[in-house]
Amino acid sequence: MKFEPNVHTLVWGSESWEISAHSSSPSVIADGVEKGRTLAEVEPEFPVLAKVIDAKTRLSVQVHPNERTALIAGGEPKTEMWCVLEPGPIYAGLKSGVGASEVESAIADGKFEDILVKHDAKKYDTFFIPGGLVHAIGDGVKLYEVQQSSNTTYRLYDWGRTGADGKPRELHIAKSLECIDFTLGVPEPVRNVKCEFFDFTQHDFPEEREVTAESDYLLVYEVEKSLSTLLRRGEKTLVGPGRVFLTAVSK
Repeated sequence: MKFEPNVHTLVWGSESWEISAHSSSPSVIADGVEKGRTLAEVEPEFPVLAKVIDAKTRLSVQVHPNERTALIAGGEPKTEMWCVLEPGPIYAGLKSGVGASEVESAIADGKFEDILVKHDAKKYDTFFIPGGLVHAIGDGVKLYEVQQSSNTTYRLYDWGRTGADGKPRELHIAKSLECIDFTLGVPEPVRNVKCEFFDFTQHDFPEEREVTAESDYLLVYEVEKSLSTLLRRGEKTLVGPGRVFLTAVSK
């Protein structure tokens, strides 16, 4: 399956929901027998959401609930990962010794950057962002994100920014403090991610590559550059660059 563009314009830039079955903005299928239907209609339990985030300016400092804290603070649990496509600053994790009181003071004093860990992210660096980890995407960064199918974000700090209406955007300090896991370490950049919710692997395909399945599963491909051809059961599909497609693989 290929999908219609699904771009959300926001105060800091844009995010393209590449593959989504989330009720708030499901992907519309662009080809094949299911053309015109949403992924939510075809695969209502599809468990992940894939995005491309283009941050012209930095995003808010935020945290997402995990399975445990979602029961306390509300919302949907959200663990995610980022693969950097255009490099720049990434904020992920709190500095050693920071607790709830330091977080509240940093918000009140307008000095949240002092307690955040800043990473000078390089192209294709990948960061694992579990629910409970405080994070923000910096100015000028473009990245590919895979996450649980969730649309819950709690804002801790917004750098003094105002929204489209000229007023400060809403913060969710109490809910954020319920969701922060102060035991989480600072993530280091990796190439691939494997967690209980999804696997993410980067591949270079200079020529042909055959993918076989050990069991039934779904593959999500993000074609980052060049034009690619998917050959599946004798049928060819041209994809890319910058397009995502979804295929089912069965042994």
